[in-house]
Amino acid sequence: MSLLLLTLLAYFIAEALYRRRPRPWLNPVLIAVVLVALAILLAGVPLARYQEATRPLVWLLKPAVVALGYAMHREWRAVRENALRFFLGVAAGAATSLLFTPLLARALGAPEALLRALAFKSVTSGIAVDLAPRYGADPALTVPLVILTGILGAVLGVPLLKRLGVRSPFALGAALGTASHGIGTARAAEEGPQALAAGGLAMAAAGLFTGLLAPLLLPLVGLG
Repeated sequence: MSLLLLTLLAYFIAEALYRRRPRPWLNPVLIAVVLVALAILLAGVPLARYQEATRPLVWLLKPAVVALGYAMHREWRAVRENALRFFLGVAAGAATSLLFTPLLARALGAPEALLRALAFKSVTSGIAVDLAPRYGADPALTVPLVILTGILGAVLGVPLLKRLGVRSPFALGAALGTASHGIGTARAAEEGPQALAAGGLAMAAAGLFTGLLAPLLLPLVGLG
């Protein structure tokens, strides 16, 4: 079986399992990642070979972004009505990731290489790969942290936000897109079209704010 088919099969199995038992810890991305990782580990497949075989899936991210734009267009009225609060919230989320995540990791004794990578954990991987080297972070470390952040946000984000009293689909989507980029936005889609639109826009806005704020905020935590 080709590695591309293996990846698709793992996701379809994970999706079917989630539809049968919709539990946060059975998130399809999480289960698919575990299944694929175990398969290529047991088969001894080099990571470079796997990346080459699954390149078509990476290409499909482009039409997916276009689809997010269409979702935002359909919910433009909600976006316009919440614009000020939305962008202030996304900016605050980006600043929090840049400042407080490295500070917390430093307090726990994390090495500097990890501090630099963690600063970009909440932006989508395409942006993280570009920003990380500019601030001394290793992209090879940053990208797995980005993916892990997305999975954790997709698994824990909605239950946590609802426990905190957040009920608005738009607010849920904005929070997931800001903190957990594309994977969080995919989870937000389950909360309705407004959540999907807010998540897609928040993912893009968080990347923009992170790029603008990084040179101002990272020196404050000794990572400039």
